[in-house]
Amino acid sequence: MPGLAQAQALAQQLLQKGNPGAAEEIIRPLLIGGIKDELVPTLAMIRFQQKRFAEAAPLFERASALSPGEARFAFLQGVALAGMEQWDKAVPAFQESVKRAPNIADSYLALGQAQRTLRRFEDAQSTYRKLLRAQPENVDGYMALSAVLAEMGEPAQAEAPLRRALLHAQGPKAQAGIHSNLAIALSGQDRREEALQSLERAQALAPDMPDMDERRIDLLCALGRFADCEQLYKKLLERNPSDPRIHRAYNSLLYRLGRMQDYLASYDRAPQARELLLGKAAMLAYQKRGAEAHDIYAELLTRDLQDMAASEGQASSLLFMGRVGESLTAFEKLLNRPDATPAMFGGGAEAALMAGDYERAEIFCQSGLRRDPYDQRCLTLLGTAWRLKGDERDEDLNGYDRFIRSMDMEPPEGFSSMESFNAELGVWLEGQHPKTREYVEQSLRGGTQTEGFLFGSGQILIRKLKARIDEAVARYVAELPEQETHPFAARRSRNFGYTGAWSSLMREQGFHENHMHPGGWISSCYYVTVPQVAKDQDAKQGWIKFGEPALALPLKDPVRRAIEPVPGRLVLFPSYMWHGTNPFHAPAIRTTIAFDAVPGA
Repeated sequence: MPGLAQAQALAQQLLQKGNPGAAEEIIRPLLIGGIKDELVPTLAMIRFQQKRFAEAAPLFERASALSPGEARFAFLQGVALAGMEQWDKAVPAFQESVKRAPNIADSYLALGQAQRTLRRFEDAQSTYRKLLRAQPENVDGYMALSAVLAEMGEPAQAEAPLRRALLHAQGPKAQAGIHSNLAIALSGQDRREEALQSLERAQALAPDMPDMDERRIDLLCALGRFADCEQLYKKLLERNPSDPRIHRAYNSLLYRLGRMQDYLASYDRAPQARELLLGKAAMLAYQKRGAEAHDIYAELLTRDLQDMAASEGQASSLLFMGRVGESLTAFEKLLNRPDATPAMFGGGAEAALMAGDYERAEIFCQSGLRRDPYDQRCLTLLGTAWRLKGDERDEDLNGYDRFIRSMDMEPPEGFSSMESFNAELGVWLEGQHPKTREYVEQSLRGGTQTEGFLFGSGQILIRKLKARIDEAVARYVAELPEQETHPFAARRSRNFGYTGAWSSLMREQGFHENHMHPGGWISSCYYVTVPQVAKDQDAKQGWIKFGEPALALPLKDPVRRAIEPVPGRLVLFPSYMWHGTNPFHAPAIRTTIAFDAVPGA
């Protein structure tokens, strides 16, 4: 058996070669009777390379205590803790490594990343600025500082560090990465032409950078250069004819442009691969073109009878075609499989509701909820089944009076009235909407919806409004009842975030089809611009309505509650609640902002 020093040297050589198992074999005999102080660093590295972070972290902590002048062990302790996503514990470990070696950039960068993960953005910003004071030519530091400023919704401030980084970046790849990030910061300031130039510069420097063409398409679309968008999509399809993402995005654009003669034709020219056929069938399903979608799913099932996606699609398409009994039978067969998903149970529930079998619909929803207690679609349909049965549990679930809240907001900071604020916000929002029609896959009809995450735009008016919205959502959550068994109230949390935020703009006769939000917890509508006809309390034009299903079901009074749209009003409600809007008939626009909130973010 080798001595301690020799074993240590051999183990270190093996670790450098990435062979922690062999290194462990070398030192294992020396661990009998306990871990000697001299072996702690080596064993810590072995566990670290084995990704056994729970064992590595305390070993690095011990090694750090044994070597108080050594920064490396504190740093690796932080990395191990981060590997377990214990970010709150990783922060002090990285802080210790910074204290011991204030000139090592990796410690600052790791500390800043941990602070960002914990959403401690001010702390992260301070960390990066300390690094840059010590190392004013550190490109990674400027990039990280820019990133955290962007995460704080400060695209204008995020631009400056990137400009500094360009002064010090070496090599085309590094410069391309900076220009790529610069495009994001410029776009967040509505400087789209400059953002496009930055993307083109990045692509020229590093032609192999991923997603550059797709990002250019997004900017070209925002600039209204649709012919250029189409040419880029064609280029991408020539290069990747079997990429389902590109086909979907291209055909979505064609639909929004009203180019129905070309819509979906790219699928027919492409290889008839499974993913492409599923993609085309999904686009057909959005238009309720059930017979055409059914034919595609039937073709896929001739290739593989066990194809779950095709089986589910076929069952849904039968429902679109009005063949309710066949659809229900198809779903029942599918739901007998052990890998059936909540979405499939939701589809079966829809078919059962349409067939008038409300008991079975309830059973399907309950089965789906056993797989995911917060599946929004199953909750929606469960309430509908109860309502059709005359079961009072629908009222408890949906809480049409207690869970739907209408709040007239106070003016944001710097504005004396909501009227003046919304006038300015409405002008800006109208400029953000694309000059096309609506998306085929959205509930909106007769209007447009903005792209991307509106709350991340960095626009000062949006930031001011979001501050008021944050306050309103916090009050709403705090006032929810403490019901641990209720699928909506049980999710109440002081911490929440947003999974989506967007603006919708309707024109004359525009409306939202009845729908729900599958990815949310609390959904919303904030009114910016409202047509005068909405004031008619009898006609209720442009009003939001709740409770009316998207399915044709025998409900005597389908709308359970309706709320008048008023500029400055925020309406909050459970994401699983059916909601839509009445069309309005006036040469005007109706502009709103909506978001989905989720707990614990």
